[in-house]
Amino acid sequence: MSRTYTQITMKRVLLSLFVLSLLFTSSCSEDIENNSPAIQGQIDSLFFRAIDIRGQVNDNGSISLKGSDQDRELTLNVRGADPGTYLLGAEQPNFAYFIDADGSEYRTSPSGEGKITITNHCSSCESITGTFNFVAINPGVDTIYMQKGVFFEVNYLLGGIDDDTSAGYMNAFVDGEAFNTELVAAENVSGVLTINGFVDNTNITIKAPADSPSGNYPIDTPGFDAAITIDGVVEVAQSGFISVNYINANRALLFFRFDTENHIITDGESRVDY
Repeated sequence: MSRTYTQITMKRVLLSLFVLSLLFTSSCSEDIENNSPAIQGQIDSLFFRAIDIRGQVNDNGSISLKGSDQDRELTLNVRGADPGTYLLGAEQPNFAYFIDADGSEYRTSPSGEGKITITNHCSSCESITGTFNFVAINPGVDTIYMQKGVFFEVNYLLGGIDDDTSAGYMNAFVDGEAFNTELVAAENVSGVLTINGFVDNTNITIKAPADSPSGNYPIDTPGFDAAITIDGVVEVAQSGFISVNYINANRALLFFRFDTENHIITDGESRVDY
């Protein structure tokens, strides 16, 4: 009798554990259903889960992920697929933007902030997994806060996203060492064209009025500026020039040379679409 009772008790315990396991699995499936590709997050107090998911590699080597539901749309852009944390905000090639049900657009650049973290890159299945959170702004209108963002096994070769990233290049010499990149970000904000070029831990920034006619401009000309950032340390130009070949029809070709306190940047050239 004692042995039979023990066996019955153990069966009940195992059954209870099995039921609890099913309940736990069911609860978790509300976050990432059936381990299928997902893009989701919490916008202020509202939950967002994409029902249409796309991804693509852009001409400048960055990766865009786009998720949309019935009437909202979220786009994330990172400079590559390698695992790591990618900062969002001013003078970053990485960005996020969100379009709400009314068609209002909120961007992390140039005034927002945040980060996208790639936790896994599956090169064989061409997908990335990670998290994100950010503050995005519709200037003069409103600010949104994206929290608990997740993208799961999103294939970055699906295509179907309009290329909203800048295409072009930036070449220069930094203290005699070549700086050549096609990873550029350019935008016209309040009439000033800002171009950023990125190579590893180095970022060159060039600014010029978007209505500048062709010509050579000393670096201290109003509206013109340049800087270099190495390992997070920013040094602004103290002397030099920016030569405008053309800025028109959302295209620009600039040449530049400038000196900072500790660095000399020569033979600079950048062509961008923005």
